[in-house]
Parts: sequence; C-alpha cells; structure tokens
Amino acid sequence: MTTRSRLQDVLPLSPLQEGLLFHHLYDTSALDVYNSQMAFDLEGQLDLAALRAAAGELVRRHPNLRASFRHDGLDQPVQLIPREVPLDWAEFDVSGLPDAERAEEVARLPVSYTHL
Repeated sequence: MTTRSRLQDVLPLSPLQEGLLFHHLYDTSALDVYNSQMAFDLEGQLDLAALRAAAGELVRRHPNLRASFRHDGLDQPVQLIPREVPLDWAEFDVSGLPDAERAEEVARLPVSYTHL
C-alpha cells in the first residue's frame, strides 16, 4: 500500500524569498511591510459562497499561494508546497450597525483581520 504525501514539493528559496524571510525574522515586533494584506470595499449584492469558492479555487490552482517557509533546525531554509490547504476565511458582517458602532465592532476584531 502506498501513501500519498501531503506535500506536493519541497523547494529551495529563491534569493528574493531568502531576503523576504530575513526581513520577516529580523524584527518580529515590527510591521512586516514586505508581506502585506489588502482590503477593499465591495458595493452591491455580494454572493459570499461564490467569493469564497473563487478564493479557494485560486489557492487550489496556484501552488505559490500554498507555500510556506521552514527554517528552524535546517542548514538552509526551504519552501514547502502542500497539496491542499484549508482556506483561511472569516466573515464579519457589520453592515447593519450604525457608523459609530460599526467602527467599534471592527476595532474588536482580531488583530490579524484589522491591521490591513
């Protein structure tokens, strides 16, 4: 019986990736300006299921979106490309709140969703 690995690939880092990893590890308390998130507003009706499915399909199709770096205990860092990753997705609907309450509610969100 053969067992299929959960990893699609293990690759060396490119020079640019090595630089990004260095800056990420250099000062863990500082904002990582090289790896940032984007936020945008959408107007009109939104099909959340379709948006979530589209994001999942992007991650499925593009291995670089599944990559992670590993360096602890290694002579050289590597990038691991898993075959699948769960989509890191969270929805927060504050549209029904008045403006002042909406801002307060957004401020209560976990930092990973608000420091955009």
